[in-house]
Order: sequence, then structure tokens, then C-alpha cells
Amino acid sequence: MKRLVTVFAALALLSSPAAGVAQSAPVIADKSVRDDVFPTITAPFPRGIVGRPHVEFANYVGYRPLQLDLYLHTDHRAARPLILWIHGGGWSRGDARGSGAFADWPAVLASLAARGYVVAAVDYRLSGEARFPAQVQDVKAAIRFLRSKAGEYGIDPKRVYLWGGSAGGHIAALAATTCGVAAFDPVASTGRLPHSEAVRATPLAQSDCVQGAAIWYGVFDLVTHGTEPGTALAPGNMAGLLGCAADACEAAERAASPASYIKRDTPPMLLIHGTADEEVSVDQTKRMAAQLGTAGVPVETLLIPGANHGWIGKTSADTRRYSLLALDRTLAFFDSLARH
Repeated sequence: MKRLVTVFAALALLSSPAAGVAQSAPVIADKSVRDDVFPTITAPFPRGIVGRPHVEFANYVGYRPLQLDLYLHTDHRAARPLILWIHGGGWSRGDARGSGAFADWPAVLASLAARGYVVAAVDYRLSGEARFPAQVQDVKAAIRFLRSKAGEYGIDPKRVYLWGGSAGGHIAALAATTCGVAAFDPVASTGRLPHSEAVRATPLAQSDCVQGAAIWYGVFDLVTHGTEPGTALAPGNMAGLLGCAADACEAAERAASPASYIKRDTPPMLLIHGTADEEVSVDQTKRMAAQLGTAGVPVETLLIPGANHGWIGKTSADTRRYSLLALDRTLAFFDSLARH
């Protein structure tokens, strides 16, 4: 009994104000507080770039808050082009801070920002959280949110580009080809609103259209994805995304295919793929490039001999060479778009 009394006394001391330290009373608002009031965290990167993690861009009832990482210039007065990075992971895993064999992907994104861009790395709802088209709606919600914050973040809303790899390439390409398609509009972000305001809320009045997209080893036709010789589609990936079995899913696969929405005003695209890709066939990129060209859409294609998925090669030197080649070509593509 004596020991228990001693323990309770110690806990009371830990929870009590330190002697001589003034304690301010908590601030109480006149209604429920729903905003995220945690102090803004930033991380310094070279050449005047500041990383701002966990920026909430949408909040839907029943889901975790959707967030992105921002790579900003300390000087926000200039309006710079915006690039949104969309990560891969078979639609079921991964996050915005990784890509292939790049050991420090945030540093890569920060170096891209230092070239004269604002960069956003987007986390979207994975297939275990929500089925298609949630992932594309999330990217479009991020585009609209960032356009609404153009003045605050130093963004040129007329120069917005997408960049994604693998499943992220599929999502980026689908977002790029479905400008203004109502089926992919995000719902209103109402998770932090009281019910009286939520029932009247509408999506942000911003465009979801983009002016270009760079796609690494992307999936463009889900009807044929995984059926090409030499590729190994992870079982359940598309079923988890679309919510239907592979043998009864063609309509959903077609609706989720970027190739289904190509039109003359589809924005310019850069498509890069490894010829030895065992997860997503290089034929996906070849066919997409041909369809874009037939529609009169500006398209650039780079096929990297010997590169597997994620730019992985047979040796570490090969992996490094493939990764840097793809990155350099991508940066040159964005620079060319930004100049026009």
C-alpha cells in the first residue's frame, strides 16, 4: 500500500506545473475547433528550397486526411510552374517520398524545385482504402487545391504538370487525359466542416486541367495490362483497384484506361520505359505513344534498352545509369514546357 501511495505521488509531481513556471490557461473557442492547428513544420534543402511536409489538401468523411509534401522557394513572389509527383506501388502501397532505386527521393524533388519550380509530392488513397476512381479524384483535388493557393505558394496556375511512375504513372496519365470529365471530379472536402456547412459545400472552383505530363513505365491500357508476354501482373492489384475479377472487368478496365480518353487537346506527354520491364510491358508505352501521335498530341518517347521496372539493371552501375538518364530527360522535358 505504501508503495502505491509513493507511485501516485510521483505521478502527481510529473503532471503538476514546475515550481515557479507560470502556466497559461487553454484558449477556449466559442464553437468546436476542426482545423489542424499543429505548428507548421519545414525542412531546409540546398539552394533556397524549403520542404513543407504533411500539407492537407482534402479531407473526406470516413477517410484519413489527404496530404502532400511541398518543395517551395523561400522567395514566393515569383510565380513558378508547378509539378505534381504521383508515386507508384501497384495502387496498393507506397508513398510520395520514394521512387525506384533513388536513395533520397525528397532530395531529388527539392533539386527539381531549385531549377525554378514548385513541386508537390502527393499521397492518394490506396486501393485498400478506396476503389477507383478515388485515386484520380485525389490527384485532381490536389491540383485544384494548389491552384487555389497559387498566390500563397508562388505557383503559376497556367503551368501545371504531372509526373508519375508505374501505378502513379497510370494515375497521372489518367488525370492528364480526363480534363473536365465529370466522372473524375473530386467530391467536396467536408471532413473538417460542421454538418450545417458541409451540406452546402462544393468542390473548389479551380480547373483540374494540366499542361503536360511525364510518365515512367506507365500503364495506359488496363484491358491488355498483364496479358503481354514477359510481364508478371501482381495477382489482385487491378482487382483491388477496380473491385471486379479479371474475367469480368473489361468495362471497368476500359473506363480506367488513359488511352480511352485521348483527344486532340490532350496535353503534351513524355513517356519513358525500359525495354526489359517484367512488370509493365514496354508495349504499353509504345501503343500509347502511337495513339497520342495519331490524335495529333505532342509526344516524346524514350525506351531504355535493358532497363527493368524502376530502372533496375543487371548491375548497380546499370541501375544508376538508367535512373539518371530517365531523370535527366524528364527534367529537360519540363524545362522545355516551362519555356513556352
